[in-house]
Amino acid sequence: MSVVAIVGRPNVGKSTIFNILTGSKSAIVADFSGLTRDRQYGNLKNSNITLIDTGGINDGIDDISRAIKQQTDLAIEEADTLLFVVDAIDGVVPMDQELAQNLRKHDKKTILLINKADNSKIEESSAEFNAFGFQQVIHLSASHNIGFGSLRECLVELEDSEELKSEVVSEDSLKISIIGRPNAGKSTLINALIGEDRLVVSSISGTTRDSIDVPVEIGKRKLTLIDTAGMRRKRSIKEITEKFSVSKSVESIKRADVVILLLDGSESIVDQDIHLLGLTLAIGRPVIVVANKMDLLKNRDKETLEQKINRKLRFASYLSLHYISAKEGKGLKKLLKLTDQIYQDSLKELDTSILNKILKLALSNQQPPMSGRFRPKLRYVHSGGNSPPRIVIHGNNLKEIQSSYTRYLENFFRNELKLGSTPLEVIYKEQNNPFKNKPNQLNERQIKKRKRLIKRRKK
Repeated sequence: MSVVAIVGRPNVGKSTIFNILTGSKSAIVADFSGLTRDRQYGNLKNSNITLIDTGGINDGIDDISRAIKQQTDLAIEEADTLLFVVDAIDGVVPMDQELAQNLRKHDKKTILLINKADNSKIEESSAEFNAFGFQQVIHLSASHNIGFGSLRECLVELEDSEELKSEVVSEDSLKISIIGRPNAGKSTLINALIGEDRLVVSSISGTTRDSIDVPVEIGKRKLTLIDTAGMRRKRSIKEITEKFSVSKSVESIKRADVVILLLDGSESIVDQDIHLLGLTLAIGRPVIVVANKMDLLKNRDKETLEQKINRKLRFASYLSLHYISAKEGKGLKKLLKLTDQIYQDSLKELDTSILNKILKLALSNQQPPMSGRFRPKLRYVHSGGNSPPRIVIHGNNLKEIQSSYTRYLENFFRNELKLGSTPLEVIYKEQNNPFKNKPNQLNERQIKKRKRLIKRRKK
Protein backbone atom coordinates (compact mmCIF):
# COMPACT_ATOMS: atom_id res chain seq x y z
CA MET A 1 0.00 0.00 0.00
CA SER A 2 1.13 3.55 -0.67
CA VAL A 3 0.89 7.09 0.62
CA VAL A 4 0.34 9.85 -1.94
CA ALA A 5 0.74 13.56 -1.12
CA ILE A 6 -0.89 16.28 -3.24
CA VAL A 7 1.31 19.40 -3.36
CA GLY A 8 1.37 22.70 -5.20
CA ARG A 9 0.99 26.43 -4.77
CA PRO A 10 -2.31 27.94 -3.52
CA ASN A 11 -5.54 27.71 -5.54
CA VAL A 12 -4.38 25.28 -8.24
CA GLY A 13 -7.14 22.78 -7.32
CA LYS A 14 -5.46 20.40 -4.85
CA SER A 15 -8.45 20.11 -2.50
CA THR A 16 -10.88 19.59 -5.39
CA ILE A 17 -8.69 16.77 -6.72
CA PHE A 18 -8.50 15.30 -3.20
CA ASN A 19 -12.32 15.32 -2.85
CA ILE A 20 -12.84 13.68 -6.26
CA LEU A 21 -10.27 10.94 -5.63
CA THR A 22 -11.60 10.15 -2.13
CA GLY A 23 -15.26 10.47 -3.13
CA SER A 24 -15.87 12.84 -0.22
CA LYS A 25 -16.23 16.51 0.65
CA SER A 26 -13.65 16.43 3.43
CA ALA A 27 -11.64 19.39 2.16
CA ILE A 28 -13.13 22.89 1.86
CA VAL A 29 -13.20 24.10 -1.74
CA ALA A 30 -13.80 27.70 -2.89
CA ASP A 31 -12.45 30.31 -5.29
CA PHE A 32 -10.12 31.65 -2.62
CA SER A 33 -6.50 30.79 -1.98
CA GLY A 34 -5.21 29.69 1.39
CA LEU A 35 -8.22 27.69 2.59
CA THR A 36 -6.23 24.51 3.30
CA ARG A 37 -3.56 24.89 5.97
CA ASP A 38 -3.22 21.52 7.70
CA ARG A 39 -2.69 18.01 6.34
CA GLN A 40 -5.96 16.33 5.43
CA TYR A 41 -5.99 12.51 5.13
CA GLY A 42 -8.28 10.27 3.13
CA ASN A 43 -8.33 7.00 1.16
CA LEU A 44 -8.50 6.68 -2.63
CA LYS A 45 -12.03 5.47 -3.37
CA ASN A 46 -12.23 1.64 -3.45
CA SER A 47 -8.56 1.39 -2.55
CA ASN A 48 -6.18 1.29 0.41
CA ILE A 49 -4.00 4.06 -0.98
CA THR A 50 -3.80 6.99 1.43
CA LEU A 51 -4.05 10.52 0.03
CA ILE A 52 -2.79 13.63 1.82
CA ASP A 53 -4.10 17.06 0.90
CA THR A 54 -1.70 19.86 1.79
CA GLY A 55 -1.81 23.62 2.05
CA GLY A 56 -0.64 25.79 -0.81
CA ILE A 57 3.05 26.68 -0.62
CA ASN A 58 3.88 30.33 -1.27
CA ASP A 59 6.85 32.62 -0.76
CA GLY A 60 5.35 34.29 2.33
CA ILE A 61 7.53 34.85 5.38
CA ASP A 62 4.78 35.18 8.01
CA ASP A 63 4.28 32.55 10.75
CA ILE A 64 1.29 30.86 9.07
CA SER A 65 3.08 30.54 5.70
CA ARG A 66 6.07 28.96 7.43
CA ALA A 67 3.79 26.60 9.38
CA ILE A 68 1.97 25.53 6.18
CA LYS A 69 5.30 24.83 4.48
CA GLN A 70 6.38 22.76 7.50
CA GLN A 71 3.16 20.70 7.30
CA THR A 72 3.69 20.17 3.57
CA ASP A 73 7.32 19.10 4.12
CA LEU A 74 6.12 16.52 6.65
CA ALA A 75 3.58 15.19 4.14
CA ILE A 76 6.29 14.93 1.46
CA GLU A 77 8.57 13.01 3.82
CA GLU A 78 5.70 10.67 4.75
CA ALA A 79 4.63 10.00 1.15
CA ASP A 80 5.85 7.40 -1.34
CA THR A 81 4.47 9.28 -4.35
CA LEU A 82 3.87 12.99 -5.00
CA LEU A 83 1.15 14.59 -7.12
CA PHE A 84 2.50 17.95 -8.19
CA VAL A 85 -0.47 20.14 -9.24
CA VAL A 86 -0.03 23.16 -11.54
CA ASP A 87 -2.47 25.54 -13.24
CA ALA A 88 -2.70 25.24 -17.04
CA ILE A 89 -4.31 28.68 -17.38
CA ASP A 90 -1.62 30.50 -15.38
CA GLY A 91 1.18 28.61 -17.10
CA VAL A 92 4.63 28.28 -15.58
CA VAL A 93 5.22 30.75 -12.75
CA PRO A 94 8.39 31.20 -10.66
CA MET A 95 6.79 29.49 -7.64
CA ASP A 96 6.09 26.35 -9.73
CA GLN A 97 9.72 26.26 -10.86
CA GLU A 98 10.93 26.54 -7.30
CA LEU A 99 8.59 23.77 -6.13
CA ALA A 100 9.60 21.48 -9.01
CA GLN A 101 13.26 21.93 -8.12
CA ASN A 102 12.54 21.18 -4.45
CA LEU A 103 10.50 18.04 -5.28
CA ARG A 104 13.27 16.62 -7.47
CA LYS A 105 15.64 16.82 -4.46
CA HIS A 106 13.43 14.36 -2.53
CA ASP A 107 14.02 11.71 -5.20
CA LYS A 108 10.45 10.35 -5.01
CA LYS A 109 8.10 9.25 -7.76
CA THR A 110 6.34 12.44 -8.90
CA ILE A 111 3.33 12.73 -11.21
CA LEU A 112 2.79 16.17 -12.74
CA LEU A 113 -0.93 17.08 -12.80
CA ILE A 114 -1.73 19.95 -15.16
CA ASN A 115 -5.13 21.07 -13.87
CA LYS A 116 -7.74 23.31 -15.53
CA ALA A 117 -6.92 21.86 -18.97
CA ASP A 118 -10.55 22.18 -20.04
CA ASN A 119 -9.93 22.03 -23.80
CA SER A 120 -7.34 20.97 -26.37
CA LYS A 121 -6.00 24.53 -26.89
CA ILE A 122 -5.17 24.95 -23.20
CA GLU A 123 -3.66 21.46 -23.18
CA GLU A 124 -1.38 22.33 -26.11
CA SER A 125 -0.31 25.62 -24.53
CA SER A 126 0.71 23.81 -21.34
CA ALA A 127 3.59 22.03 -23.07
CA GLU A 128 5.99 24.43 -21.34
CA PHE A 129 5.54 22.38 -18.14
CA ASN A 130 7.56 19.58 -19.79
CA ALA A 131 10.66 21.59 -18.90
CA PHE A 132 10.21 20.44 -15.28
CA GLY A 133 11.51 17.02 -16.37
CA PHE A 134 8.84 14.77 -14.78
CA GLN A 135 8.23 11.58 -16.77
CA GLN A 136 4.53 11.15 -15.96
CA VAL A 137 2.27 14.04 -16.95
CA ILE A 138 -1.55 13.97 -16.78
CA HIS A 139 -3.84 16.70 -18.10
CA LEU A 140 -7.09 17.02 -16.20
CA SER A 141 -9.90 19.37 -15.24
CA ALA A 142 -11.06 19.00 -11.64
CA SER A 143 -14.03 21.32 -12.17
CA HIS A 144 -15.32 19.16 -15.06
CA ASN A 145 -14.07 15.78 -13.73
CA ILE A 146 -11.91 15.19 -16.83
CA GLY A 147 -8.79 13.01 -16.86
CA PHE A 148 -9.36 11.26 -13.52
CA GLY A 149 -9.63 7.82 -15.11
CA SER A 150 -5.97 7.99 -16.19
CA LEU A 151 -4.95 9.37 -12.79
CA ARG A 152 -6.72 6.56 -10.89
CA GLU A 153 -5.04 3.94 -13.10
CA CYS A 154 -1.63 5.43 -12.26
CA LEU A 155 -2.41 5.44 -8.55
CA VAL A 156 -3.82 1.90 -8.45
CA GLU A 157 -0.54 0.65 -9.94
CA LEU A 158 1.15 1.95 -6.80
CA GLU A 159 -0.63 -0.56 -4.54
CA ASP A 160 1.48 -3.42 -3.11
CA SER A 161 1.30 -5.85 -0.19
CA GLU A 162 3.11 -3.68 2.39
CA GLU A 163 1.40 -2.53 5.54
CA LEU A 164 -0.28 0.86 5.48
CA LYS A 165 2.18 3.33 6.94
CA SER A 166 0.02 6.42 7.25
CA GLU A 167 -2.79 7.58 9.39
CA VAL A 168 -6.08 6.09 8.28
CA VAL A 169 -9.45 6.74 9.89
CA SER A 170 -10.75 3.47 11.30
CA GLU A 171 -14.44 2.77 11.21
CA ASP A 172 -14.39 1.55 14.81
CA SER A 173 -12.42 4.51 16.13
CA LEU A 174 -13.91 6.88 18.69
CA LYS A 175 -14.57 10.22 16.95
CA ILE A 176 -13.90 13.22 19.20
CA SER A 177 -14.76 16.68 17.86
CA ILE A 178 -13.02 19.60 19.55
CA ILE A 179 -14.94 22.88 19.23
CA GLY A 180 -14.58 26.35 20.68
CA ARG A 181 -13.95 29.98 19.95
CA PRO A 182 -10.93 31.04 17.87
CA ASN A 183 -7.57 30.68 19.62
CA ALA A 184 -8.91 28.60 22.50
CA GLY A 185 -6.12 26.07 21.91
CA LYS A 186 -7.87 23.33 19.91
CA SER A 187 -4.96 22.56 17.57
CA THR A 188 -2.50 22.77 20.47
CA LEU A 189 -4.58 20.22 22.39
CA ILE A 190 -4.54 17.74 19.49
CA ASN A 191 -0.79 18.19 18.99
CA ALA A 192 -0.29 17.54 22.72
CA LEU A 193 -2.46 14.40 22.66
CA ILE A 194 -0.64 12.82 19.70
CA GLY A 195 2.82 14.04 20.72
CA GLU A 196 3.75 15.84 17.48
CA ASP A 197 3.18 19.13 15.64
CA ARG A 198 0.48 17.67 13.43
CA LEU A 199 -1.56 20.88 13.06
CA VAL A 200 -0.67 24.46 12.35
CA VAL A 201 -0.61 26.50 15.57
CA SER A 202 -0.47 30.28 15.68
CA SER A 203 -1.37 33.08 18.08
CA ILE A 204 -3.42 34.56 15.22
CA SER A 205 -7.10 33.62 15.60
CA GLY A 206 -8.65 31.76 12.67
CA THR A 207 -5.51 29.79 11.77
CA THR A 208 -7.52 26.56 11.38
CA ARG A 209 -10.07 26.92 8.58
CA ASP A 210 -11.00 23.33 7.78
CA SER A 211 -12.18 20.43 9.95
CA ILE A 212 -9.17 18.12 10.12
CA ASP A 213 -9.47 14.42 11.03
CA VAL A 214 -6.43 13.16 12.92
CA PRO A 215 -6.47 9.35 13.37
CA VAL A 216 -4.33 8.18 16.26
CA GLU A 217 -3.92 5.16 18.52
CA ILE A 218 -3.34 6.02 22.18
CA GLY A 219 -2.67 2.93 24.23
CA LYS A 220 -4.95 0.30 22.72
CA ARG A 221 -7.68 2.81 21.84
CA LYS A 222 -8.22 3.99 18.26
CA LEU A 223 -9.28 7.64 18.16
CA THR A 224 -10.13 10.16 15.48
CA LEU A 225 -9.51 13.67 16.80
CA ILE A 226 -11.39 16.29 14.77
CA ASP A 227 -9.91 19.78 14.88
CA THR A 228 -12.44 22.45 13.93
CA ALA A 229 -12.26 26.09 13.00
CA GLY A 230 -13.01 28.54 15.80
CA MET A 231 -16.66 29.60 15.69
CA ARG A 232 -17.64 33.21 16.35
CA ARG A 233 -20.96 35.03 16.40
CA LYS A 234 -22.55 35.55 12.98
CA ARG A 235 -22.14 39.31 13.12
CA SER A 236 -18.41 38.86 13.69
CA ILE A 237 -17.99 36.68 10.59
CA LYS A 238 -16.82 38.85 7.71
CA GLU A 239 -14.79 36.55 5.46
CA ILE A 240 -16.61 34.07 3.22
CA THR A 241 -13.91 31.53 4.04
CA GLU A 242 -14.94 31.65 7.68
CA LYS A 243 -18.53 30.83 6.70
CA PHE A 244 -17.26 27.64 5.06
CA SER A 245 -15.29 26.85 8.20
CA VAL A 246 -18.29 27.23 10.52
CA SER A 247 -20.37 24.97 8.28
CA LYS A 248 -17.67 22.27 8.40
CA SER A 249 -17.46 22.62 12.19
CA VAL A 250 -21.19 21.97 12.55
CA GLU A 251 -20.82 18.88 10.34
CA SER A 252 -18.00 17.63 12.58
CA ILE A 253 -20.29 17.89 15.63
CA LYS A 254 -22.96 15.80 13.90
CA ARG A 255 -20.58 12.96 13.05
CA ALA A 256 -18.73 12.96 16.39
CA ASP A 257 -19.27 10.41 19.15
CA VAL A 258 -18.16 12.85 21.85
CA VAL A 259 -17.68 16.63 21.68
CA ILE A 260 -15.13 18.58 23.71
CA LEU A 261 -16.10 22.24 24.20
CA LEU A 262 -12.78 23.97 24.78
CA LEU A 263 -12.86 27.21 26.77
CA ASP A 264 -10.11 29.77 26.98
CA GLY A 265 -9.53 29.72 30.75
CA SER A 266 -7.66 33.02 30.61
CA GLU A 267 -10.79 34.74 29.24
CA SER A 268 -13.34 32.79 31.31
CA ILE A 269 -16.64 31.70 29.74
CA VAL A 270 -18.58 33.99 27.39
CA ASP A 271 -21.97 33.94 25.65
CA GLN A 272 -20.52 32.44 22.47
CA ASP A 273 -19.32 29.42 24.48
CA ILE A 274 -22.86 28.98 25.79
CA HIS A 275 -24.19 29.23 22.23
CA LEU A 276 -21.81 26.50 21.02
CA LEU A 277 -22.83 24.31 23.95
CA GLY A 278 -26.52 24.81 23.18
CA LEU A 279 -25.91 23.92 19.53
CA THR A 280 -24.13 20.70 20.50
CA LEU A 281 -26.84 19.67 22.97
CA ALA A 282 -29.52 20.42 20.36
CA ILE A 283 -27.74 18.06 17.94
CA GLY A 284 -27.73 15.50 20.75
CA ARG A 285 -24.05 14.79 21.31
CA PRO A 286 -22.34 14.03 24.65
CA VAL A 287 -20.27 17.02 25.76
CA ILE A 288 -17.30 17.61 28.04
CA VAL A 289 -16.62 21.22 28.98
CA VAL A 290 -12.85 21.73 29.19
CA ALA A 291 -11.14 24.89 30.44
CA ASN A 292 -7.72 25.30 28.80
CA LYS A 293 -4.68 27.51 29.54
CA MET A 294 -4.84 26.86 33.30
CA ASP A 295 -1.06 27.43 33.40
CA LEU A 296 -1.80 31.16 32.99
CA LEU A 297 -4.03 31.34 36.09
CA LYS A 298 -3.24 31.62 39.78
CA ASN A 299 -5.11 29.55 42.38
CA ARG A 300 -7.45 32.39 43.29
CA ASP A 301 -8.23 33.00 39.61
CA LYS A 302 -9.00 29.28 39.16
CA GLU A 303 -11.60 29.42 41.94
CA THR A 304 -13.23 32.48 40.38
CA LEU A 305 -13.27 30.79 36.97
CA GLU A 306 -14.89 27.64 38.38
CA GLN A 307 -17.60 29.66 40.12
CA LYS A 308 -18.36 31.61 36.94
CA ILE A 309 -18.51 28.50 34.76
CA ASN A 310 -20.82 26.68 37.20
CA ARG A 311 -23.08 29.73 37.35
CA LYS A 312 -23.26 30.02 33.56
CA LEU A 313 -23.90 26.29 33.12
CA ARG A 314 -26.74 25.93 35.62
CA PHE A 315 -29.04 24.94 32.73
CA ALA A 316 -26.76 21.96 32.05
CA SER A 317 -25.32 21.24 35.50
CA TYR A 318 -24.96 17.53 34.68
CA LEU A 319 -22.08 18.20 32.28
CA SER A 320 -18.54 17.19 33.23
CA LEU A 321 -16.10 20.06 33.78
CA HIS A 322 -12.38 19.46 33.36
CA TYR A 323 -9.31 21.70 33.59
CA ILE A 324 -6.18 21.29 31.44
CA SER A 325 -3.11 22.99 30.11
CA ALA A 326 -2.59 21.76 26.55
CA LYS A 327 0.66 23.68 26.29
CA GLU A 328 2.17 21.92 29.34
CA GLY A 329 0.35 18.59 28.77
CA LYS A 330 -1.46 18.66 32.14
CA GLY A 331 -4.80 16.88 32.65
CA LEU A 332 -4.77 15.13 29.25
CA LYS A 333 -4.77 11.50 30.49
CA LYS A 334 -7.77 12.15 32.71
CA LEU A 335 -9.50 13.91 29.80
CA LEU A 336 -9.13 10.87 27.51
CA LYS A 337 -10.39 8.55 30.27
CA LEU A 338 -13.40 10.80 30.85
CA THR A 339 -14.12 10.94 27.12
CA ASP A 340 -14.17 7.16 26.82
CA GLN A 341 -16.46 6.83 29.86
CA ILE A 342 -18.97 9.33 28.46
CA TYR A 343 -18.96 7.53 25.12
CA GLN A 344 -19.75 4.22 26.83
CA ASP A 345 -22.59 5.91 28.74
CA SER A 346 -24.12 7.13 25.46
CA LEU A 347 -24.30 3.53 24.18
CA LYS A 348 -26.12 2.14 27.21
CA GLU A 349 -29.02 -0.19 26.43
CA LEU A 350 -32.00 0.90 28.52
CA ASP A 351 -34.09 -1.91 30.02
CA THR A 352 -37.85 -1.32 29.79
CA SER A 353 -38.66 -2.69 33.25
CA ILE A 354 -36.02 -0.45 34.87
CA LEU A 355 -37.29 2.57 32.94
CA ASN A 356 -40.85 1.99 34.17
CA LYS A 357 -39.65 1.67 37.77
CA ILE A 358 -37.85 5.00 37.42
CA LEU A 359 -40.95 6.60 35.88
CA LYS A 360 -43.09 5.38 38.79
CA LEU A 361 -40.57 6.79 41.26
CA ALA A 362 -40.40 10.12 39.40
CA LEU A 363 -44.22 10.43 39.46
CA SER A 364 -44.40 9.59 43.16
CA ASN A 365 -41.90 12.38 43.88
CA GLN A 366 -43.57 14.94 41.64
CA GLN A 367 -46.72 14.71 39.53
CA PRO A 368 -47.01 16.78 36.32
CA PRO A 369 -48.86 20.08 36.87
CA MET A 370 -52.60 20.28 36.14
CA SER A 371 -53.65 21.50 32.71
CA GLY A 372 -57.13 23.02 33.14
CA ARG A 373 -59.37 20.37 34.72
CA PHE A 374 -57.08 17.51 33.72
CA ARG A 375 -53.65 16.27 34.71
CA PRO A 376 -51.37 14.69 32.06
CA LYS A 377 -51.28 10.93 32.53
CA LEU A 378 -47.90 9.21 32.06
CA ARG A 379 -48.65 5.49 31.72
CA TYR A 380 -45.47 3.67 30.64
CA VAL A 381 -42.04 4.23 29.08
CA HIS A 382 -39.61 2.35 26.84
CA SER A 383 -36.27 2.96 25.10
CA GLY A 384 -36.24 4.89 21.84
CA GLY A 385 -32.59 4.22 20.94
CA ASN A 386 -29.14 5.36 22.01
CA SER A 387 -26.30 7.68 21.02
CA PRO A 388 -27.80 9.78 22.48
CA PRO A 389 -30.16 7.77 24.73
CA ARG A 390 -33.84 8.41 24.08
CA ILE A 391 -36.90 7.38 26.08
CA VAL A 392 -40.47 7.31 24.79
CA ILE A 393 -43.25 8.01 27.32
CA HIS A 394 -46.82 6.98 26.46
CA GLY A 395 -49.92 8.47 28.04
CA ASN A 396 -52.79 10.91 27.71
CA ASN A 397 -52.91 14.70 27.54
CA LEU A 398 -49.11 14.79 27.13
CA LYS A 399 -49.13 17.86 24.89
CA GLU A 400 -49.98 19.91 27.96
CA ILE A 401 -46.81 18.93 29.84
CA GLN A 402 -44.70 21.99 30.62
CA SER A 403 -41.05 22.22 29.56
CA SER A 404 -39.97 22.56 33.19
CA TYR A 405 -41.47 19.15 33.99
CA THR A 406 -39.75 17.64 30.96
CA ARG A 407 -36.42 18.93 32.30
CA TYR A 408 -37.29 17.39 35.66
CA LEU A 409 -37.85 14.00 33.98
CA GLU A 410 -34.62 14.29 31.96
CA ASN A 411 -32.55 15.01 35.06
CA PHE A 412 -34.34 12.34 37.12
CA PHE A 413 -33.79 9.60 34.54
CA ARG A 414 -30.22 10.73 33.86
CA ASN A 415 -29.32 10.55 37.56
CA GLU A 416 -30.98 7.17 38.07
CA LEU A 417 -29.35 5.71 34.96
CA LYS A 418 -25.97 7.31 35.80
CA LEU A 419 -25.55 8.80 32.32
CA GLY A 420 -23.11 11.52 33.41
CA SER A 421 -22.54 14.12 30.68
CA THR A 422 -24.66 12.29 28.13
CA PRO A 423 -27.81 14.19 27.09
CA LEU A 424 -31.12 12.36 27.37
CA GLU A 425 -34.01 13.00 25.00
CA VAL A 426 -37.58 12.56 26.28
CA ILE A 427 -40.21 11.86 23.60
CA TYR A 428 -43.93 11.91 24.36
CA LYS A 429 -46.41 9.74 22.49
CA GLU A 430 -50.12 10.10 23.15
CA GLN A 431 -52.42 7.11 22.99
CA ASN A 432 -55.06 7.31 20.31
CA ASN A 433 -58.68 7.36 21.48
CA PRO A 434 -60.56 4.80 19.32
CA PHE A 435 -63.88 6.58 19.96
CA LYS A 436 -62.66 10.05 19.06
CA ASN A 437 -64.91 11.82 16.49
CA LYS A 438 -67.32 8.86 16.49
CA PRO A 439 -71.02 9.47 17.33
CA ASN A 440 -72.38 7.62 20.34
CA GLN A 441 -74.84 5.01 18.94
CA LEU A 442 -77.62 4.14 21.43
CA ASN A 443 -79.24 0.73 21.42
CA GLU A 444 -83.04 0.24 21.64
CA ARG A 445 -83.10 -0.17 25.40
CA GLN A 446 -81.06 3.02 25.89
CA ILE A 447 -83.38 4.96 23.60
CA LYS A 448 -86.48 3.91 25.62
CA LYS A 449 -84.77 4.86 28.87
CA ARG A 450 -83.84 8.26 27.45
CA LYS A 451 -87.47 8.90 26.48
CA ARG A 452 -88.73 7.99 29.99
CA LEU A 453 -86.23 10.43 31.55
CA ILE A 454 -87.34 13.22 29.25
CA LYS A 455 -91.03 12.64 30.17
CA ARG A 456 -90.27 12.77 33.91
CA ARG A 457 -88.41 16.08 33.52
CA LYS A 458 -91.39 17.62 31.68
CA LYS A 459 -93.73 16.69 34.59
